[in-house]
Amino acid sequence: MMRIQDDLSIKILQPEDTYKYLGIQQGMEIRTTEAREAFKHKFFNRLKKVLQAKLNAKAMNTAISTWAIPSLSYSFGIVKWTTTDLRALDIQVRGLLTRHGIHHPYASVNRLYIPRNKGGRGIQNIETIHHNIVKDMREYFKSKHLPFYKALSRKDQGITALNLASEHHPAEPPTIEELCEDWHGRALHGRYPTVLKNRDIDTERSLSYLKAGYLFPETEGRLAAIQDQVVPTRAYQKNITGRNLPSDKCRKCSQAPETIQHVTSSCPALAPREYTDRHNSMAKVFHQAIALKYGLLKTERKIHKYLPKQVQENDAVKVYWDHPLITDRPIAHNRPDIVILEKMENRATIVDITVPADDNAEKAYTEKIIKYHDLAFELKELYRLTHITILPLVITTNGLVEMHLTGNTAKLGLHEDLIEKAQKEVILWTTRIVRSFLTSN
Repeated sequence: MMRIQDDLSIKILQPEDTYKYLGIQQGMEIRTTEAREAFKHKFFNRLKKVLQAKLNAKAMNTAISTWAIPSLSYSFGIVKWTTTDLRALDIQVRGLLTRHGIHHPYASVNRLYIPRNKGGRGIQNIETIHHNIVKDMREYFKSKHLPFYKALSRKDQGITALNLASEHHPAEPPTIEELCEDWHGRALHGRYPTVLKNRDIDTERSLSYLKAGYLFPETEGRLAAIQDQVVPTRAYQKNITGRNLPSDKCRKCSQAPETIQHVTSSCPALAPREYTDRHNSMAKVFHQAIALKYGLLKTERKIHKYLPKQVQENDAVKVYWDHPLITDRPIAHNRPDIVILEKMENRATIVDITVPADDNAEKAYTEKIIKYHDLAFELKELYRLTHITILPLVITTNGLVEMHLTGNTAKLGLHEDLIEKAQKEVILWTTRIVRSFLTSN
């Protein structure tokens, strides 16, 4: 022991002994292997606690970014990490996400690390974090002109993790733009982001569920797998994974190949119940808002508990829900989802909801206009209306918002927040339909 004062002494360290300084065990040199293992243990311990906490997607990402990752990134620039080490950590993180049902093993890896406002999952990439921290620290030391910093930079020939004497920066990991480009270019993974960029899709509204992060991570992961088209349907297993199946026909209808598009939007066996329930859940969001607006309903209810009446009326308005309308001339399509007759203004609005496949959004909108054109003409003549409007409301099976939806919602005099509620209903029903379908015989 080395005595400093009468009551204070410092233990003399042996060559193999270490002391903790700024959270890192040090001796004559940093014991890199032991330090790395200690930081990895602490990081994964925290990560597992976050994944077990049952947080929503946004809260989970925040917890990982602000609590789990800093316990590891604190060592970057001090402890040496090779690119192989960092990539192995990212693989382990993805393995844990898969184990907790948050990431499908065949879903896009790039999408995990793309920001949520660009359609990604917003998980931080450890290799990228390491690169940015080391780069910033190197630039800091090299920007100083004092003799101490210059001498340190000259002597650091691979001694520290920064390797200041080297003029070569470490290889940069892929940028966000490169990750997006690769994601968009994939045969299966790229179909969803390609449609997301179409002119008939409101991209910002379509990504609102990701930016809000209200879904559970497991639900979000299941939806991402559906969007990336890696769900194990018969067509996927037979044609993509090469599994020896006797047929790729749908297990429910046996009429068409069992693709994810078929399961979510075009299987005739699912249309009478599952698709109808999904459609009605979206429609009820708008019907309830209309009923509240006109005073036909006093209190708001949860959508799954809300049961619209076929006809509701007061002195100002009459609202029909899925009700056949009688006209002088027989009309084939006389049963829209919602019809609003405004008595004082002597006008009417036909509202019809549809949940098509992603690449059919524009077609579905146009078809609804054409479908109810004759009915609109007959109602205008019958009730001597001054004006009648057809307003299709379209959200695709994967939650993509058709470009007219915001404007049509405004024309109904309803708040734009309804779009997010309707999108949530569609997304939850799509994931429910796929989960139920795949677990059936």
